[in-house]
Formats: sequence, C-alpha cells, structure tokens
Amino acid sequence: MTTATRSRSNASSDRKLRPNKKLRLSPEHIARLDQLLAEKIVAIESPEFFDTKQHATICAPLVVHKDARIVVAPAGTPPYLASLYDTPLLNRDEEFQLFRQMHFYKFLARESQDRLRSQNPQVADLGRLEQQLAAAAKVRNQIVQANLRLVVSIAKTMVDAGNTLDELISEGNVPLLRAVEIFDYTRGLRFSTYATWAVRHALFRLTPRNRLRRKRFMTGIEAGALDNRVAPMEAPMSDRQIAGTRAAIQSLLGDLDNRERVIVERRFGLGLTDRPYKFREIAGELRISTERVRQLLARALDRLRIVADKDGLDWDSAAG
Repeated sequence: MTTATRSRSNASSDRKLRPNKKLRLSPEHIARLDQLLAEKIVAIESPEFFDTKQHATICAPLVVHKDARIVVAPAGTPPYLASLYDTPLLNRDEEFQLFRQMHFYKFLARESQDRLRSQNPQVADLGRLEQQLAAAAKVRNQIVQANLRLVVSIAKTMVDAGNTLDELISEGNVPLLRAVEIFDYTRGLRFSTYATWAVRHALFRLTPRNRLRRKRFMTGIEAGALDNRVAPMEAPMSDRQIAGTRAAIQSLLGDLDNRERVIVERRFGLGLTDRPYKFREIAGELRISTERVRQLLARALDRLRIVADKDGLDWDSAAG
C-alpha cells in the first residue's frame, strides 16, 4: 500500500511523484487545509515506522485468530446489544497489531501535516492526509467495536433505580474511546485490562451523581410543582407558585430540540397537556422505546440544569 509505506526518509521521493502542474487551491480546499492543519495528531512512535521494510507487515489486514469463537449473548440482552457479541474479542497479539497499525497511520498523517505546513500545498497533499487519517480512524473503530461488549458487561453490574443500562453504556463508551486514543501499546500491557479500569473508574464516579440527580428531581419537580402532586405532611403549593414554576421551566425549553421539548412537556404536564404522561404513552406518540424516552429525558434535564445555572436560575428552587 503506497500511502502506508511512506516515512520520513521518503519525503524527497514524494515530492518527485507530485505532478508538475501547480493547482490553485479553491476556497473549499483552503477550508479543508485549515481544518487539517488545526487537527492535533498524536502518534505513539515505534522504531519500525522508520524502516520501510516493515511497512507492509504493519499495514497487513488483521487475521482473526483460529481459536476465536462466537459468544452467544446472555439471556435478556436487548436485541440492539446482542449484535455486539458477533465480534470476537481480541487476543494480546491482535491488540498489538491493531494499535501499532493505528499509530502508524497517525504517524504518516503527522508527517504529511508537517509537510503541508512547510511548503505550498496541492490538492493531492490534502487527499493524502485525509486518507491517512481515515485509515487510522478505521482501525480505531475496529478496536472500539471489539471492546464495546466490555462496556456492556460493566454497565450491567451498575444498573439500579438511578442508573439505566442505556445511560451507563452511553457514558461508558466515552472513557473507552479515550482509552483507545491514549493507550501505549509499546509497554506490552493488555488493552482490555486498561480499558476495564478506565470504564469502571468513570462509571463509579458517574453513578452516585445520577442517583443524587434523580433523587433531587423526584423530590423536586416530579413530586412537586410540575407533576402537581403534594407529598404527605407538606403544605400544598399555591396556584401562583405553580404558575411561576411552570413559567420558569417553560422559558428554558427553547434550548431543547423538538423531541426533547415534547418529552419534557408530556412528562410534566406542561404546554397544552393537562396531565403528566407515562413513559409508555410518550414512547407510543414518538414511536420510540420507553428506555429511549428515559434516556432523552435525562439528557434534556441535564441540559436544562446547565442553562439554568448560566442564567442564574436556581433550578432546584424553581423545581419545588
């Protein structure tokens, strides 16, 4: 593969292969150039990258190990997650091969980026850098795909009343992606071990916040003004207080997208609705799953709290 076999020593030969015709960059090409030069490319180098004889081996497609077996998804696994078990886990050698390949493409991309900064760029130079970045992203996605079920298995152990499976998986994917980017494959450690620690650490920090957030929310908005229910032994809110609270929340809804706004309005009886809707009712109206409604509601409430903080509104006081 020509792109993959270039290194720093090939810079002069690269220039010889470029067409003599100077191509003027269009505004679109200039915009692409600015974006590519602004991108921070971090590559963990290996001595092999400077040996052109090794480039073909580094870029060779991954051959799945012979002892790989299809693992059947555990009972009760949602259909949209069951497909993750079709991808075999990586063994130590396969992890090393893919990480080395990903960082080699990043290394090439960084070399191309440096050349673009030091000479008059041509259209072909932009295309070469984009191809190298795309190749690195493709390998990265292959690593991520092989480790997604690791996130699922960890998330399942942390599901409770304050933390849904979908929410935990969504949050757990973030440290997994970060771990892929910063993992140093040259130290001989297993990525799966490092990723397990990274995901567990992130979710352990997240779950108490989720429990607290849902507790505050239930004792505030849902059990108070918006749901218009009064807890035993508490003085009922006046019509003026309820109207003021609803007006405060309504003023924030403009920062949500249409679907999130509908979910918040239906769930808490805002707008034209005269009662709080159940999750299954909202799901039926929007033609999505109830779990997806819960996930979108949680995201919307987080966004509302951020906007309220920026506007100087005490969300929890407004909530009840």
